[in-house]
Amino acid sequence: MVSTAQELQLFNELVGAAHVRAAGAADAVGGVIPRVVVSPADEMEVASVLSAATARGLVVVARGGGTKIDWGSPPERCDVVLSTSRIEGIVDHEPADLVCVVRGGTTLRRVQEALASAPGFRQRLMLDPPHGAGATIGGVVATAASGPLRTRFGTPRDLVIGASFVLSDGTVARSGGKVVKNVAGFDVAKLLVGSLGTLAVITEVAFRLHPVPAASRTVALESRSVLDLCTFATRLGRMQVTPSVVDLHWPEGVVLARFDSSDLGATVQAERVTAELGGRILTDAEQAALTTALVGSPWTGDGLVGALAVLPSRVGEFLSSMSATCDAVALRPLLGTGDVRFAPEARDMVASAVRAIGGRLVIRRGYGITAGEAEDGVALDLMRSVKRQLDPARTLSPGRQVGGI
Repeated sequence: MVSTAQELQLFNELVGAAHVRAAGAADAVGGVIPRVVVSPADEMEVASVLSAATARGLVVVARGGGTKIDWGSPPERCDVVLSTSRIEGIVDHEPADLVCVVRGGTTLRRVQEALASAPGFRQRLMLDPPHGAGATIGGVVATAASGPLRTRFGTPRDLVIGASFVLSDGTVARSGGKVVKNVAGFDVAKLLVGSLGTLAVITEVAFRLHPVPAASRTVALESRSVLDLCTFATRLGRMQVTPSVVDLHWPEGVVLARFDSSDLGATVQAERVTAELGGRILTDAEQAALTTALVGSPWTGDGLVGALAVLPSRVGEFLSSMSATCDAVALRPLLGTGDVRFAPEARDMVASAVRAIGGRLVIRRGYGITAGEAEDGVALDLMRSVKRQLDPARTLSPGRQVGGI
């Protein structure tokens, strides 16, 4: 085993002494404390670090902003944390094509600010994951993190059109491109979405963009009846309208449906919903106040936080059985996904309720964080095969993915 002093000397030579340090408790990954933190400046330095680590049998965990560093199971071990903080900036922005290329260590906040300020264009990357301001692009992609905008725009997998990445042996590779329609070869870029850093270190990502809408209107239906809230959301999903957000919040007892379009388009859709289903259109001040009150829910507050996935038709069943048990619930009822917060002692009860309706619960914060349970043996075998092909030495975050991958 290579000593910490030897590791420091090795990586000093590769990236410079100013960008290598001994790790501490604050650098722990899932409770596992690494020995060294290395911050390469670019793709080639990432390749050098990974090649050297693999040759010496060291395990590497990539880290961006650290906002989701504990997502997934704890690694089998962690010798080196590879920080992407210096690999940042927007490489290319083609506003006429609604495409941009961003380095992996760039924060989502910086990307959104740059896109919105482009002369003659106001565009946005339609991702709003938890803790999004400080999250890096590589981290958002690696964790497949999403938020309320998922209802209309999907997850990172739906917006990624290409990527550059480095394999554990130091190979620099690219997949996809800078055009929205690209069908050449196997789409490894999308394979990296949700991989939790177990396959490669993401250095650049190409995204599909959308214009910033001219106006927004939000319809709110408030009720203490779970049935009323779920019925409203279900009927809304069948209407000829295009909401960007449909979120159900409990215990607040409210469904929020936001329409982003032209001023006329947003207003017409909101009025159609209230005329057919009820609810009321919020004023700009009410919309801003409610957004501020609910932002980050259920991540604000003490307790375990879990990511939930159930059939949309069974959202009401889950909420009816768990409304008194969960401290906070934020669901996308049209998708059957969302986040829930509950006390540690309620974990087994919540997990049992989810299993009973054929759903899946993955703990994201608190005791017992895991990548989830393997439910499909065939899929698990395929995932293990991909891991063997791309990271045969198990250098990158071994054990973090489902099934110990």
